[in-house]
Amino acid sequence: MSVTLNRHVVLETVQVEVRTGVDGQGMPAYDSPVDIDVRLTRQDRVVMRPDGTYMQLELTVWVPADAAVLPNEHDRLTYGGEQFIVLQVKDVKDRAAQLVHRRLRTTPRVGGM
Repeated sequence: MSVTLNRHVVLETVQVEVRTGVDGQGMPAYDSPVDIDVRLTRQDRVVMRPDGTYMQLELTVWVPADAAVLPNEHDRLTYGGEQFIVLQVKDVKDRAAQLVHRRLRTTPRVGGM
């Protein structure tokens, strides 16, 4: 299923925390949060991974190529007081192979603020 986004859709602000590794107790460690403006949709859906397992996704986020930070898998997003972990990343390029935006799909919320 594809989603058509109008360029006039209001930009939302999310906080991105880049995963830097794990701490001494094996828990994920993150860098300081950075605010970026994105377009997003929120919907619960279940998708099949290439290995045949299923995962639940909640947010689909489109990050402009010129954002202060381009999130990757395992980075943490905060939106509306809820935190989400990035599970899928897809770079979308134009015909000249230049990055236009990065599409992210996230896990269901992992906790409140």
